[in-house]
Amino acid sequence: MTILHFAIANFALVVCIHIVAYGALFFYLRGIARKGWKTPAVPFIPKTAVILTLRGADPFLNRCIEGLLKQDHPNYTVFLVVDSDSDPALHVVQDIVKKLQPNNVEVVIVDEHLKSCTLKCNSLCYVTKDIDPSYEVVAILDADTNPHPNWLRSLVEPLSDARFGAATGQRWYIPEKDNFGSLVRYLWNAASVVLCYFSRITWGGSLALKRDLFVKGNLLEGWRNAFTDDASISSALHASGMKSVFVPSLFMVNRETCTLLSFYRWVKRQLLCVKLHHPTWGVVIAHGVLIMLPLVAMLLLVIYAVIYQDYAIFAWSVGSFVLYGVGVFGTLPIMERGIRNKLRERNEPLSPWTWSKALRMLIAVPLTQCVYISALFWLHFMKKVEWRGVWYEIGKDKTVRMIEYIPYAEVKSNATSQTDETVSL
Repeated sequence: MTILHFAIANFALVVCIHIVAYGALFFYLRGIARKGWKTPAVPFIPKTAVILTLRGADPFLNRCIEGLLKQDHPNYTVFLVVDSDSDPALHVVQDIVKKLQPNNVEVVIVDEHLKSCTLKCNSLCYVTKDIDPSYEVVAILDADTNPHPNWLRSLVEPLSDARFGAATGQRWYIPEKDNFGSLVRYLWNAASVVLCYFSRITWGGSLALKRDLFVKGNLLEGWRNAFTDDASISSALHASGMKSVFVPSLFMVNRETCTLLSFYRWVKRQLLCVKLHHPTWGVVIAHGVLIMLPLVAMLLLVIYAVIYQDYAIFAWSVGSFVLYGVGVFGTLPIMERGIRNKLRERNEPLSPWTWSKALRMLIAVPLTQCVYISALFWLHFMKKVEWRGVWYEIGKDKTVRMIEYIPYAEVKSNATSQTDETVSL
């Protein structure tokens, strides 16, 4: 094969990638436009335990808890869990409970910290191991989730179908500031939600689980040896003979901003979760390779064409680059429109797109590709990872070991940790 043939083949590869990408987007948007289950004739209102684990006071924690306490589901109890009595989140919890005086809230302070899992999984284990057997469903959310009044009712409804053991939503970013860190996170998430949908990767920010997963799927034991709660659920579902289902009405808007550095640290943890616990890790790697190969080839071909003044190779290479960019940019308005239509159904306030934001996207798109590829590369060399001030060792056998427990209040403040705090996993 000559260099020219290679340049033409690279152009053809870009065309194939876009055909697959637009096809996947079409089926994704068709999938989120309708329910994957039949609405029950009688409202499905199982007794539900809702667990919110906390470490540090997130920027929108007040809004999260207040929304959680105003659900139209008539039969639920909220467990607000902190891993230390000195945690600043506890003061926020106590103030809200004092103000609203709900009768369906339990504040739990964890006094046992396992070394074999992360603090979030430890908190979930601590609560669920003693939870009353009368609870049919366990729901989990993150502190950056803003639950609307029918969030819980919508989340548990699919579990009326015997096929499903888990129901989940997805996160969608509409940051208040359009800095590059926030834009890169938005772009990465736009691609990842499609991949998560087809790979049936659940999201712990809005997640409901049948009690059977704890009995038949041995989920509690899985959490005791896990890095994250959501990605480890796939094995419990498989053991229980059930599947997960996506709830189209549960695109949860996140309006937090972040820096590029904090996003990079966060996305490596996200990818690590899948690597450790989910069977589709190979798909994620293949996705990263397909993104990287044509870009690297384009760069090398352009350099070759300039050095040897080969205008045919230069034309094919530049054409590949233009096609690649047009293809990527073309998916954004299609996806944005489809998801915003879902958000308008519940009157979610939406900020308009501006020309300034669109121009920034010209830089943010290639920047996202570089950050994503870099994260995938360095992930293979990660032996330790930090999450909210605590370090964990990752073993070769995919085990997790907490090096030392430190209450959040004692974590030394610095610019990096303060920035990272605004991005929840």
